[in-house]
Amino acid sequence: MTSRMADKTIIALRETALAYAEAVRTTQRFFDRLEDTDDPSVLVEYAALAEREKEAQEARLDALEAAGIEVPSIDESDSDN
Repeated sequence: MTSRMADKTIIALRETALAYAEAVRTTQRFFDRLEDTDDPSVLVEYAALAEREKEAQEARLDALEAAGIEVPSIDESDSDN
């Protein structure tokens, strides 16, 4: 891997980790301000936030895999791995 490719890989790792962390923080802030769980809009907003988290996590894992950084016992959701 050339130095330039390594730099792009590291930048991708940092950016996807940051995006994932921000998605999780956004969900956390949502729960911090939550006052009424009976409001139907709560479920709609939470579903959107959960989807953003999932997409950010997938992008982060893809970047890790592209960089050759994988720990199957941690990264895989299948408990048999």
